[in-house]
Amino acid sequence: MRSRRDYKRMAKHFSRHEGNFLIIDEKISRLPEIRLGITVTKRFGDAHHRNRLKRIVREAFRLCYADLRKGIDINVRPLVKARLATVLEIQSELKKFFGS
Repeated sequence: MRSRRDYKRMAKHFSRHEGNFLIIDEKISRLPEIRLGITVTKRFGDAHHRNRLKRIVREAFRLCYADLRKGIDINVRPLVKARLATVLEIQSELKKFFGS
């Protein structure tokens, strides 16, 4: 997801999933692929912590993209514990909630 309009649309009708490291909002989409949004606020930490988490989430998403069901938009928000999370831990949470 790239535009503000996509995120605002997501805020109206969504399902929420809570894992050990992430809170993930899901919305059914008309598009045939799965789209990823990442929201990390300053409350999470300094810029290098926020950027590191975004890189880890993108890599986990890339690695398990083929295993995830299609036709949904997801927005990922980290919990404080996510600072210590690895790519494999994030990947397993994505598969747990959205595996096909």
